[in-house]
Amino acid sequence: MTRQSIRGIGYCARMTPAGDWAFEFALDLAVSHEVRLNVFFFPSPPCQPHSSRGRRGERAELSAEKMVALERETRLYYDQLLGDYVNVGFRLCEGDEEPELRRCLIMKRDYDILVLAYEGHRCRFGSKTIEELAEAMPCPTVLVGPERPDQLFLNSAAELWLEELGLSEQPWHPLSGVVVMAPQDSPTTAG
Repeated sequence: MTRQSIRGIGYCARMTPAGDWAFEFALDLAVSHEVRLNVFFFPSPPCQPHSSRGRRGERAELSAEKMVALERETRLYYDQLLGDYVNVGFRLCEGDEEPELRRCLIMKRDYDILVLAYEGHRCRFGSKTIEELAEAMPCPTVLVGPERPDQLFLNSAAELWLEELGLSEQPWHPLSGVVVMAPQDSPTTAG
């Protein structure tokens, strides 16, 4: 099977410890492959419940001032983490999370690999759990966290890209091996 070269890395902004770990992983990938890092951010964190805002192409109603403020906040936060790396784009995603990410992947071709902060087992990412969203994505998707920066979970597509992800010699977990138990129980990984 012929595989395309990596044209870009996608990262969904989360200003949390797990978000910082995921950002560092995404930035390292972008630097090592010399490609653009695309930072996607939403009007509200994807883990917070919100009304549908774009399943059919409609967008969240944001004032121009709110859009500018969101972008400023996001850029200021990540500028300090970027160091000297300048091949970075920021995109406000005004629609629902999964359709927006799929549009940026398939139609706009903004990224080939998606990196997400894994802030907890079964945490929400839009209308799905983060595990469901990651496994449903048609591109390699890496979840970083939730307890340590070296804790990596890969969707089925990412398992085929270990060398490109720099993980051929590092430990990682298949997302399909995550056993999620009732909320009061602690999650484990299979195998």
